[in-house]
Amino acid sequence: MKTKPIQDFILSNERNLRIAAAVGEAWPEIRGQVVTDFFSRLDARLRKKLKGWESENEGQEVFVAPYRGYYCWKAKWKDQYGLALQCPDHGESMVFGVYREKYDIGKRRLCQELFDAIKKIHPSAQQNSWWEARIAMRSPASEWRRPDILWRVHTDSDFLKEVAGQLLEVAAISEPLIDRLVRKESKGG
Repeated sequence: MKTKPIQDFILSNERNLRIAAAVGEAWPEIRGQVVTDFFSRLDARLRKKLKGWESENEGQEVFVAPYRGYYCWKAKWKDQYGLALQCPDHGESMVFGVYREKYDIGKRRLCQELFDAIKKIHPSAQQNSWWEARIAMRSPASEWRRPDILWRVHTDSDFLKEVAGQLLEVAAISEPLIDRLVRKESKGG
């Protein structure tokens, strides 16, 4: 988007300058609210299928702090594993998958069986000390900062359906494997 015409409009009179200042001040909060509301709708949709799961919505912070997002987990997985939809670059990119609480689970090895199962449906998945499987979101949008994408996040039910579908697919694959992994660890490994 070319900003010169916008700058000329803003500087054409005092009223336009005041409006631009008000919009500029409100913009970060509005973006955070759009994502917070989306995560709330996502949570409601996921809870219909993931009975008894817990969640955390950090939508208000996704554009101001790194590694914020939406997280959900089963109670027995708390402080170990869960599903995430994360905005690692302040919304410039989006990732989802199975996270691991690196500092809480110590030197527990990555679960190759889980990674292989997810990699079958998401060949681009990666693994690291924070993620059993981390997938770069390509669809419905790889980054959520642009106004046209934020509008879809805010209004498009198909956008919500697609994001929820991806998380539910990962949940279906990972739930029995993580249940077994957590059970094994609670018995002493």
